[in-house]
Amino acid sequence: MKIRKINCPYCNIEMKYISTERIQLGRTGWIALPVSIYECPTCSKLEFFRYKK
Repeated sequence: MKIRKINCPYCNIEMKYISTERIQLGRTGWIALPVSIYECPTCSKLEFFRYKK
């Protein structure tokens, strides 16, 4: 797995990788999309990126 170097668009500091999770699309949908989650340590903004091997 490749961890990206992402800067927060608000704070302009590097965001921290949290984990890769499967999120459900829609309320009753059966489609689960794997995403990598990043968080800004200053303002707590989250960024989601589709996970690719």
